Amino acid sequence: MERLARFGVLRRSYGDAARHLVPLLAPCALVLVPLGLLATPILILALNGQVIVVDQEPELTAVPAGALAVWAAVVLVTWLVLAVLVFPAVVMIAAGRLLGRRVPPVAALRAAARRAPALLALAGLAVLVLAVAAGAFGVLLVLGPVWMGIAGTVLVLAAMPALMAVPGVVLEGRSPWAAVVRAYRLSARWMHVTAFTLLIGTVAVPALATWALDRGVDGLTGPALTIVSGTAGFALSLLIVPFQAMLVARQFLYHLAALRDAGAFGDLVERLPAGPPGPARPVPVLASLLLPGLAFGATVLVNPLGWPEVAETYAQEVLARDPAYFDEGSAHVSTTELRAAFAGPGEGVTVLTDSGFDSASKLLTCSDARCTRLSNRWTGQNEELRQGIRPPSAATRLPDGRLLLVRWEPTVRGRGWRARLLICDGRGCAEAPGGRYVTQVRDPYPRLNLALAARPGGGVVLAQAAEVPSGDLGPSTTETLSLVVCDDVACTRPRTKAVAQVDSRAFVRAPHSLAIAMGPDGRAVAARLDSLTGALHVISCADPACERVQVRRPVPPILPDLDAAEPGEVNRLFDESREHGDRAGASLVVRADGRPLIAYRSTADGAVLLLDCRTPDCAAAGSRTLAPAGAEHAAPALVLDRSGRALIAYQDLEGRRLMLATCAGLDCVTTPVRNMRHGPGPALAMTLDARGRPAIVWTDAGESAGAEVVVTVPLNLPWPHQTRSSRAAR
Repeated sequence: MERLARFGVLRRSYGDAARHLVPLLAPCALVLVPLGLLATPILILALNGQVIVVDQEPELTAVPAGALAVWAAVVLVTWLVLAVLVFPAVVMIAAGRLLGRRVPPVAALRAAARRAPALLALAGLAVLVLAVAAGAFGVLLVLGPVWMGIAGTVLVLAAMPALMAVPGVVLEGRSPWAAVVRAYRLSARWMHVTAFTLLIGTVAVPALATWALDRGVDGLTGPALTIVSGTAGFALSLLIVPFQAMLVARQFLYHLAALRDAGAFGDLVERLPAGPPGPARPVPVLASLLLPGLAFGATVLVNPLGWPEVAETYAQEVLARDPAYFDEGSAHVSTTELRAAFAGPGEGVTVLTDSGFDSASKLLTCSDARCTRLSNRWTGQNEELRQGIRPPSAATRLPDGRLLLVRWEPTVRGRGWRARLLICDGRGCAEAPGGRYVTQVRDPYPRLNLALAARPGGGVVLAQAAEVPSGDLGPSTTETLSLVVCDDVACTRPRTKAVAQVDSRAFVRAPHSLAIAMGPDGRAVAARLDSLTGALHVISCADPACERVQVRRPVPPILPDLDAAEPGEVNRLFDESREHGDRAGASLVVRADGRPLIAYRSTADGAVLLLDCRTPDCAAAGSRTLAPAGAEHAAPALVLDRSGRALIAYQDLEGRRLMLATCAGLDCVTTPVRNMRHGPGPALAMTLDARGRPAIVWTDAGESAGAEVVVTVPLNLPWPHQTRSSRAAR
């Protein structure tokens, strides 16, 4: 008794807990560890379809609902009920060690189970007090944060002595209310010391340990983060219990010792459960704490359920770590400059970024599939372009893996622009030998969009949509679509052919609104989306030389006759076009049978749609909605995989996710491949890497968090996907 009446309860209790850690952990290992092991497979099954593995770290793709919510509720309630039994059992073992008596873990758990009604009633009383305190906090919110902080501190300190009601129930056999009264009477003489001691030992120190663990794993990535965070987090939650229980037991016995009541001590010893002492097994007990976390970490790494796995790189973060890999002035990667993505070099990806104003375009190059090293370099001498607003650039991948790039230069007198073709590889960009200017405009502030595609047998085709000057002060009402056909990549003899004139009441600088692709037979097909009216034109060559051209309009305008429409409706279209018109766009591929497939963002409401042309000239077509209406949608990205199926990358605005749809015609299944950190950005691009996997380049933007360019490569998406078609895709 004299020994327990010494000062320094906190220090001595923590020392005692460290010396007797294994027996104190035994109830946790017998009850809570099996619960964790049982909950792990249930969690894995409940999460199936709602998890992606990003750089070998699991991440939820949806708000927990349905089976996952039920699982969480069942496990939480079960954990709390069992904790109500485990903590008193540990308190009994701790009290026995302090009183010189060894209490077997199984006997302690049985004794706690016999007192379960009283312990549950005590827990219910604690919940009631917490509810009243929460109501009081709601009232204090009106008084301001200062008063709320003061009142909260007072309430927490006042509640701390109630922890000693636990030994009152299990060691003295008192009822819950009598145990609470007993706890406050024992601590009445040293109320403030008792409250601060219990607050520091049971709340502050465990919180500090949890914070230190979180900070410790911040620097980890990949499988190390998955395994360490899972195992260490669960183990720490159980390691805290012996120190808390020992402190509560010693504080209770300290106050009893201060009363000099030897009879009370004798009664406590008699009430302690007895049983044959078991052998100390520190290794199994301590190792068991790691089992649930290891089980979950191994499941994530082995991935037996086939969760989508992706490799991801935030470009700006990589460039900031290694400034040697960008030219002066090109370190920043703007989310508004993203134009297109191409496979190579090697297993990497090259991204064309282009401001389309007074600077040269840039090539953002990943050296490997995971983009662990990046370079960001100008495609030409940036200081040469300093007048007017140059037209947008465009690029295409040549069969040998190099890029063919359109570079604009000011004319000699500075009254217009003319374009050359550059060939780019890992060493840089140079003019195509013997090449000529492929096109030019006679306006320092031109209004045109551009697209480029390589011909299967050699050469290139350039599509251009340029506004036709009206000849008066009013806006132009037409836009000329023309094709420049070249028989070689140097374009030594370009042939320009105007193929159509379409309505264009409001030109919007939307580089993705014009797309071109080549069919397997060498025919060129172009698609042009009007960012104001929503009309989609398909221009197809009837032969490889493009001597005969067919123009179809599979998607009609929102308003067939703008001149006869209501002024309010027309004004709404103009306002939306000015605000979100730069996000309008279409992506085009031509399938093996020559039929085009087009993914586009609707001008009418921002929905993302898939247009399936039933004929090579798209005279007839069907459509499907991939994502519902949303003004923030970027234009989707579309490629064909090696089996001929269409892959469409688009944004899920409601779930703030990047989605990938796999389609055979209009039959599509979708898979979420990434959550957005910030929000939907203005651009998307996609290509197939050297292994045939989709490499998605997208923009992650937020109002206050800025914007970033992200490269995401799905590593194991099942082909065909095993997920069901989403409702949005129907």
